[in-house]
Amino acid sequence: MLSLAKSGNRSAKGLLAVTFVASVLAGGAVRASEPPASASPMAELKKSNAQLDKVLQKNKPNWSPEAELERSEVKKLVGSFLDYGELAKRSLGKHWDKITPKQREEFVETLRQLVERSYLRQIHGSANYNIKYDKEEKNGSEATVYATLNTVARGKKTKVALEYKMLWKDHWVVYDVVTDEQSMLENYRAEFNKIINRDGFEALLKKMKHKLEEKEDDGE
Repeated sequence: MLSLAKSGNRSAKGLLAVTFVASVLAGGAVRASEPPASASPMAELKKSNAQLDKVLQKNKPNWSPEAELERSEVKKLVGSFLDYGELAKRSLGKHWDKITPKQREEFVETLRQLVERSYLRQIHGSANYNIKYDKEEKNGSEATVYATLNTVARGKKTKVALEYKMLWKDHWVVYDVVTDEQSMLENYRAEFNKIINRDGFEALLKKMKHKLEEKEDDGE
């Protein structure tokens, strides 16, 4: 998960979990209508990741997540399939209803920046990776896409089982990713809940902003 505390080297699985720990709240809790039968969450996800990777390849080898996110094209592509609003709301749980609209807006924006940076660095930051999309399961306006990430972490080939949890909101969007049975959303919720119960919401927001100010190194 995307820990707000300073940490040392992480395992390969931990690194990948950071990425997705995010799955998110561009929208609210209102559920959209049922998707058309022809709308494939796996096809949309595959297309979005391919488009993003194509754009990022243009600037390699001089690449960094911070630099790429200055480009509106990259922000638009990432935001098209990662639903920051949904992730933010679900990760705060009961605390979401207790904060003001202004606090919600600030929280979603801060989480968005953390997730974008981590996603680009961990998934699209290496040339030695590919995602194999295995199958999709749809249940009304929700869906799960099963995939396998093949990558190289610390010089070793690694396979990671992925489950993309998605919602239909005029198109399929991701709000959670389960990495080798570790849910990004649940990890966020546990960490955020612990900080809020101990120090309050403003302390959580402060820690998140401080994390953004830290320089990410290759070991994070």
